[in-house]
Amino acid sequence: MSALLSLTCTLSLAGLLVAAGMCLYRMLIGPQAADRAIAFDTLSAIFVGIIAVLCIGWNSVLYFDAVWILTLVGFLGSASIARYLEKGRVF
Repeated sequence: MSALLSLTCTLSLAGLLVAAGMCLYRMLIGPQAADRAIAFDTLSAIFVGIIAVLCIGWNSVLYFDAVWILTLVGFLGSASIARYLEKGRVF
């Protein structure tokens, strides 16, 4: 792996970890349930990004299946939370 790619992966991971910390703060302190739901959705996208950057940095495609699964679970979780907040029930 080239030095530029290694530096880019390291800086990307650092930025994603900072963003994850801010989302965790919003999930814990958020004044309303909608704020917590948005933070959860953003945090799931950040975890997908972290896994993708690690796959690029490790030069491996082994965990790209996990990226697809986490994307689907994050979307379904966000949709369920949004429906619950809107109507008071999921189904």
